[in-house]
Formats: sequence, C-alpha cells, structure tokens
Amino acid sequence: MAIEREIELTGQSGKVIVWQATGLGGLELNIPPTVYPPREDSSLLDRTIAELGSGHGKHLLEIGCGSGAVSIAAGLREWKVSACDTNPLAVAATRGNAAECGLDWGTEIREGGPGDIAGWIPEQGADVIAWNLPYIEPIPGDSLGPMEDSALIGSEESEELLSEISSNPSILNEGGIVLLLHSSNTIGEKIGLKWRKSGWATRNVSETSIGDERLTVVACWKPFENATVSRIQSCESTNDEVFDLGMVSQGTFVSTNSQNSGRGYAGREWISSEGGFMGSWAISKDSIKRTPEMVQMASNVAILDTLSVGLNIGLPSHSWIHGSALERQGVRVKWPNDIWLRTSDHIGKLCGILVEGRTKGEDIQIVLGVGMNRNTVPQLEDSIGWDVLFPNSFEEIWPIIHASVASVLEIHPMVPNTDIENVFRSLYSSMRCTLNEGHPAAFGLDYKGGLRTEKGIIRSTGEIHWKWI
Repeated sequence: MAIEREIELTGQSGKVIVWQATGLGGLELNIPPTVYPPREDSSLLDRTIAELGSGHGKHLLEIGCGSGAVSIAAGLREWKVSACDTNPLAVAATRGNAAECGLDWGTEIREGGPGDIAGWIPEQGADVIAWNLPYIEPIPGDSLGPMEDSALIGSEESEELLSEISSNPSILNEGGIVLLLHSSNTIGEKIGLKWRKSGWATRNVSETSIGDERLTVVACWKPFENATVSRIQSCESTNDEVFDLGMVSQGTFVSTNSQNSGRGYAGREWISSEGGFMGSWAISKDSIKRTPEMVQMASNVAILDTLSVGLNIGLPSHSWIHGSALERQGVRVKWPNDIWLRTSDHIGKLCGILVEGRTKGEDIQIVLGVGMNRNTVPQLEDSIGWDVLFPNSFEEIWPIIHASVASVLEIHPMVPNTDIENVFRSLYSSMRCTLNEGHPAAFGLDYKGGLRTEKGIIRSTGEIHWKWI
C-alpha cells in the first residue's frame, strides 16, 4: 500500500507558493508532490538561523532540506550552504528553487542523510548543522509512502546524526553548533537527554506554539572547547586550584581524588565519599548577567539535569515540567546550595554547590565548585550517594556534569545566553515539595535568589529549618 500511495502522489501536480523568509520578504517556491512544504516549523528554524546574523561565508549544512526554503534564505544571507534530503524530489526542488533565486549550488545539494550512505556529507565541515526533524510519532500499522514517511515520521534520527559526528568529527567545525527542531512529544523530549548523555551541551534557543503543540529549536555543542581539563591526585580545594590559575578560559576544569580542605556554603567543611565527584570550573562573569545568586541557581539546575540523565528522564533545563519527576525520585533542592535525597529509609545530603568570586584589578574571577557523593560518607550521619539512584562511576558522570554546567552557564558566540526566567521556572518546579517541608513555610523565590516565606524574604539558610515530613 505504501508504494502504491507513493506512485499515486508522485503523479500529481506540484504547486507554487510564496513563503515569507525572516527579513527577506516573500520567496516563490515550487513544491513537487511528496516534498515537505515550508510551514510554521520551517519559519521557526529560519528565524533562529537569521538571528545568527549574516553568514559572511560560514558554512551551513541543512539536513532534510525539503523544498529548500530554509537553505535558500540562509544563502541569501551570505551563508555558504550545503543541504541533503532522502527524497530525490526534494533534492531536485531545492536545486531548482535555489537557481530561481540566483543561487547556483549544483552538487552542494545531495541525496541522503544520517544513517544513509556517506554521500550526503559535504567535503567541508559545517559551522552550523540545522535539521527540522521528523516529529510525528509513528502509529503501528499506519504507514505513509516511503518519501512521505521520511519527511514526517520520526524516531531516532537525531541519534543517527550524533553517531555520524562521533565517528567523523570533521562534519562539524570547532566552535560549531547543531540546531535541532523538534516537537514537545515523547520523541522530542528525549533529544536533549540523549545528546547530553553523550557529553554535549544543549540549550533551548527558540520556540513557538501551534495549538497545544510546542515546537522548540535546541542548540547542541561541544562544551567549553577552548578550556583545559585536569584531574589531580589530591589538593586542599579544587576551587582554590582554579583561582590559582588566574584569568583562564571559561570552563577550565579541575577535579581531584582527594580534597583536604574542601569547603561548602558559609565556610562549612565538605567531606566527600570515596569515588565521589569533587571538581571546579572557571565561569565567565557574563554567564548570568545579574548576581552571583543567579549563577548559584543556574548551577542547581545543572546538577538536576545531571541526575535526570542518570535516571533517563527529561531535563529540567529544557522544560520545567520535568522537575516533578525528580521530586518523585526523592530529590530535594535544599535552598540555596544543596541537593538532598530522601529514600524510604534514609534522608541525606547528596550534593553541595559553592560559587565564589574574587576581584583582580578590574577583572572578576568566578569559580563554581561541586561536590557530589557516590556513596554514603561514613563520618556523616546525613549523607547519601548517587549510587542509590544509578550505578555510574566518576569517569562516566563527569562528562555529563561538565556538559550540564556548560548548558546553563557557557557563553557561546552562536548560542543565546541562558534565559534567567527559564532557570527560575526549572528550579521552582523542582522545589515544590521542598518548599512545603520548610519552616517557616516557603512559597517561591525572588529575583535576588532569596526564599519567599510567610515571614518575608529569607536570604540565609540559617533562617529556615527543613522538617522533612
């Protein structure tokens, strides 16, 4: 039936439409049958690329180019463009529509795509890879034609691209990004999780709603590419180790097996479990352009994301609705800087976060330190380890934490900064149980990082008692 449907469709006449490209006005496009026409999702991806500005010769690779609308708009903005599609009619349409717009691309438009033969890969690496992913969830027994199916029905396409880049890193240039457009359905919600699990930073950069469906463009990139990463046998404090390096690149990371004078919030001592995580990052002072408290809150979200990856559930930084899933696992954000975990028979501190700043002349150094237990600490009554949730070793978990910190705090020239409103939403949604477990009762956060309670704004952890009912 699928082949018969394909034959029927390809015998129909195409149509000509006028599509409004961001900042460019109307583009006349010829759309053959079975070729995906530009719709709201195409416009969202086009707007996201337009916000990057003129390409000035940078290279864009569009996967699943359809009629060529997004690629042609980018070409008119001075991007060097390559494109591919598994539908041969889409390849022909893109070439023809590009020529009508004065763009002679010829062999830069190829048939194929990730998971296919390597002929789709351009000779030159891309600065931006853009893909409006197929996002209709497949219905068993209900098949479209093969070419329609490839344009509309999704499953694991983004993982195939991830695999291609892993095996052939030259596909994406240093400092490059991948832009993936997806829907808020089950398939879409897994995309950020799967890329983060592979050590990639991910951040929502634009979205739109169509009825009750949310379309989102997520940027994926290799975290802190210009930073150094080091692991030392022992030290007094990883925060001090990073401070001693001076004004280094953002994301410079130091971890240790043993910390002799680790410190936590308000000067408290940090004692870690054997095999636990102790590490610190140099953070750009422009990461969250408000206060150190904002960096603190964003760092909490990075740890929540890390736990979500370990548990294979949605990322709170991508959608606030995922915070409640963590709370059901017993995860508690103990304001302002701790992550606790409660199980059926134990309550303990899992993670501590410390953001510190030092001034050197006109420069400001900001260092983020994270200590997370793998196991219960014998010397401490109230401690617990991530091994209660998942079995990952330090070597397995550190790339995920590294990517999660970059996802909320890295300043990347091609990715908009983290929206502080999203940080508040994600953190607040992960604290709804915690807020009910404090005394005095709390009901929210203010924009300076304080805790809103029935007795007013609290700014010190000593002013609230957690009763863990």
